[in-house]
Amino acid sequence: MNFSEIRIIGEDETLRSSKSRYVWLFGGVFIFLCFLVMHYSTSYLFLFFSNYGGIPYTLISYQVVLLIGPVMTMIASFDIISSETETGSVRYILSKVHRSSFVLGKFFFLLLVFMSVSSGIALLSLIYQYSAGNAFQFESIILLWISSGLYLGCFISIFIFISTLSANNKISFAMSAVFLGILIFFILQGNESYLKYITPFFMELKIWSS
Repeated sequence: MNFSEIRIIGEDETLRSSKSRYVWLFGGVFIFLCFLVMHYSTSYLFLFFSNYGGIPYTLISYQVVLLIGPVMTMIASFDIISSETETGSVRYILSKVHRSSFVLGKFFFLLLVFMSVSSGIALLSLIYQYSAGNAFQFESIILLWISSGLYLGCFISIFIFISTLSANNKISFAMSAVFLGILIFFILQGNESYLKYITPFFMELKIWSS
């Protein structure tokens, strides 16, 4: 592993990769979906509960991250290495950089994008909190940003790992979709003893419910 190589790979993905604009687009869509859910969910509560107050904007935002985050990270991550393998360009790249540097460079590029998304979501929560006249709770905003970043980072690493095992994008997408399907199945079962072993979902909920 070479930090200089990691930086070069990360910069290349961020500034020159054709995939970069699509990943940033997915990140913008993610923030927009969070905005829609936050706006209409609070409007819905006020419609039926006229004396409803103290809306937990950070919790609403975080629930959106929990539910939509894995899908958005899968869309952005599933082909980030398998596409290089499919076209054969990975052989040329690995002749110049270490394999670990190549994978970590891709990872940190995606982590940068989704940490930026987490910052945007946290800023939205702060704006809604201010517009409702509630007192600023910076510790909740910081917790939202850190927890969201860690949660999304876990799924980025999972989908990158799947991408490294795949010979082409179709296989990578199928394996990633199967993983998400299994994850959703266990979540719907509501059995905590399974969730804590296969996903960060369980521990994140524990942190926020405490």
